[in-house]
Amino acid sequence: MTNGRAWGPYLLILAGAAVGLGAIAMGLPAWAGSLIVACSVLLGAVLRLLVPGDRESLLAVRNRRTDAVTYGVLGGVMTVVALSVALQWLLGRQ
Repeated sequence: MTNGRAWGPYLLILAGAAVGLGAIAMGLPAWAGSLIVACSVLLGAVLRLLVPGDRESLLAVRNRRTDAVTYGVLGGVMTVVALSVALQWLLGRQ
């Protein structure tokens, strides 16, 4: 059973993803919202490493290192894709 504090890191990541998707819905370019979501996932990787064992339950899927690497790789790939789309978008505007 999880305590109330175990929701904190999870809700922080969820809020970051919601802000990114909301930014896209409000008219920001898709790459900008995607970058916000990617940063949220990268924050999840950092929190998975830093949050103590008794408060990690909602971020924990596998062991700590595997989760952090998985979140980090996913966030890194999302960042690279968002930045490459941003570069194409900026070059297309000139």
